[in-house]
Amino acid sequence: MEISKIILHHSATKDSGTVSWNAIRRYHMNDCAWSDIGYHFGIEYVTDPGSPEGSYEILVGRTPDTPGAHTTGQNSVSLGVCFVGNFDEAPPPKGQWNAGLKLVRWLCKEYNVPKFCVYGHRKFANKTCPGTAFDVDLFVHQL
Repeated sequence: MEISKIILHHSATKDSGTVSWNAIRRYHMNDCAWSDIGYHFGIEYVTDPGSPEGSYEILVGRTPDTPGAHTTGQNSVSLGVCFVGNFDEAPPPKGQWNAGLKLVRWLCKEYNVPKFCVYGHRKFANKTCPGTAFDVDLFVHQL
């Protein structure tokens, strides 16, 4: 699989502070009848008893050598990264934003994807994804 794009998503669900990545995976597999979660990676808040703020973790979905099921017409040439939360309501928290930058910087380097080939899902679909409060241009600029 030749990766030429990275596509950013949001789950459009409230991040409850507990790992809901598996709930998304179950929904994709059980309700959508997909072979796995549609995204390659996710970024989610995880309760950390050692930190009052908790932490953000990067979670693995499909392996990068397996086409995703996240963006119609782009799945065979892209990696899908999902920020767990609803960013139509508010921007991503700083910790999640920074974890996303760290992940996408690494993916760009690892797969030789120029930062101008990082897109929001809304570029390819009539959706707000990764959310109206998610500034894709700023994210790309900070890569």
